Amino acid sequence: MKKYAYGCAVGLSIAAMSCAQARYPEKPVSIIVPFPAGQTGDLIARTVGEKLSKALNQPFIVENRGGAGGTIGTGFAARAKQDGYTLLLTSTGPFSIAPHLYKSLSYDPLKDLQPIAEIATSPQVLAVNPDIGINSLKELVAKAKQEDLNFASAGTGSTQHLTMEYFLSTAGATMTHVPFKGSSEAQPQVISGLISGLSDTLPAILPQIKAGRLKALAVVDSGRSAFLPDTPSTDQAGYPGLNTVAFFALMAPKGTPPDVIELLNIQVNKTLKDPATLEQFNKLALTPAKNQTAAQFTAYLEGEAKKWKAITDTAKVEKK
Repeated sequence: MKKYAYGCAVGLSIAAMSCAQARYPEKPVSIIVPFPAGQTGDLIARTVGEKLSKALNQPFIVENRGGAGGTIGTGFAARAKQDGYTLLLTSTGPFSIAPHLYKSLSYDPLKDLQPIAEIATSPQVLAVNPDIGINSLKELVAKAKQEDLNFASAGTGSTQHLTMEYFLSTAGATMTHVPFKGSSEAQPQVISGLISGLSDTLPAILPQIKAGRLKALAVVDSGRSAFLPDTPSTDQAGYPGLNTVAFFALMAPKGTPPDVIELLNIQVNKTLKDPATLEQFNKLALTPAKNQTAAQFTAYLEGEAKKWKAITDTAKVEKK
């Protein structure tokens, strides 16, 4: 009789849980974006949020909480209630790089956040002023070994800065780092000829390359980008193994119900097959992520954390 009662209790508990999660979401869901409105992460969140709203019949509302390289908003989301009603759209910087740049963070990415799904990726592009007379990475390295060249970045510790340091370390060359406040300040310095070159995200640098104001030398990835088909990858340019492809992903506070995570993972992966979403990503020069489970993506992120620690160690960036 006790076994029967226990079995009934367990059965009722599972049924109640399934019922509750089957109703998710019962109210609006917030998507915290730790970047200002109008930036790539914000546009991705709005695109995906709109599709989730339609699929799940509840508003998915984007809430921008920028500042400190994305760590303020990321920390806020990590501390939110673990009920699936506060999500986070984050990227490589706040998740994989920030722990190696700050002495103390209000969150531990791998311990406090539960990955839901990768949404899109974007590689870095190494580029120079077209009048500098450099047409390949090999030529850049050779010239850097003979002359004092410099490179601009979106700021010390940025993905742009770390990518360039990573490349130079691998190539056995040096260039003087000149940090600026964002790509919008860094790019004009290279275009004007005051700075030799830079590394920047593909979406940010693509218009300048297409206009002929900057010359792309390589995409920092194993293969070419569909957005720059005539530009070799770093592997093809003679520097294999370099990879600083940034990810954009949807996450939740650790402890969010697994069924909610699974539901959102399935819906995001469906969204990435939607023609309207693919068209929007193409306009943003983003590559849609491959279909992965939350567990598969989590394993990938663990590897990314190790990789970026090694890169920040190489760059010898002093922790803030």
